[in-house]
Amino acid sequence: MLAFVIFFFAGFGFGYAALGMWKFTPLLFPIVLAIGAFIRDGVDAAALLKLLAAIVVMLIGIALGAMLEQRTARRETAEAG
Repeated sequence: MLAFVIFFFAGFGFGYAALGMWKFTPLLFPIVLAIGAFIRDGVDAAALLKLLAAIVVMLIGIALGAMLEQRTARRETAEAG
């Protein structure tokens, strides 16, 4: 469970702070970790479901971070103008 929280916050942080397509960089983390687990333990349904869940959680974090970044940018533009 802690891993999913970490994936969420990594996605949120990148979604908020990274520019353009760099926002999706943290998606590499669970994929690389899963590849290592697949090489060590073999591929099974439980591991694939965990990988899918990690990617979904990270995409939610990226989306929320990007929305917060856009909201902050709009607020700063409104205050400046």
